[in-house]
Amino acid sequence: MTTPITPIENTNNIRYADFIKVVTSGGTYYFSTAPSSITVSGIGTFDGLGQLVSIGKIQRDIKSTANQTSITLNGIDTAMLGWALGQNIKGSQLTMWKGFFNPDGTLITSGGTGGLYQYFYGFIDTFQIAETWNEEVRQYSGVINVSAANIQMILQNRQAGRFTNNASWQFYTPNDTSMARVSTIATIYYPFGKQ
Repeated sequence: MTTPITPIENTNNIRYADFIKVVTSGGTYYFSTAPSSITVSGIGTFDGLGQLVSIGKIQRDIKSTANQTSITLNGIDTAMLGWALGQNIKGSQLTMWKGFFNPDGTLITSGGTGGLYQYFYGFIDTFQIAETWNEEVRQYSGVINVSAANIQMILQNRQAGRFTNNASWQFYTPNDTSMARVSTIATIYYPFGKQ
């Protein structure tokens, strides 16, 4: 039985934030759409980036479906864009949660994992880095946009099996020579049906 989240019952004023965890080869990064940093037990401390983070649309079905989403980080110092390129963002693990707040602005920690409800788990498949000109402050700021596919989409698009060539066959069984003549046979033309 699920426990209802009291502050979102019988109201049209729902306060929530998205919490994002990115695991790259260079480290683990936590940030959220909340206006200040929040420590969530069992997960970590999320930097509050507020409106500098926007989350794309995600298909939300009752059953698990293959889908993808995007995340945009705005207002990044252009000196940090080179650092972002060196982090091997593509292929990084991405986990996203929703967290709900009381009317006084504190995170509701009952339910979920430390109060957070996971709604996306996948990996980053593409990313873009750009600079935009801000006329008000007369300087450039960086924008990073990543696109991620959930784990079900990745499994749906995977390739199974192995190739029927000698190199692939010997990768799994080094002494097997059953495919040694495949490359020779592939180049032979047999004139079937001719007399």
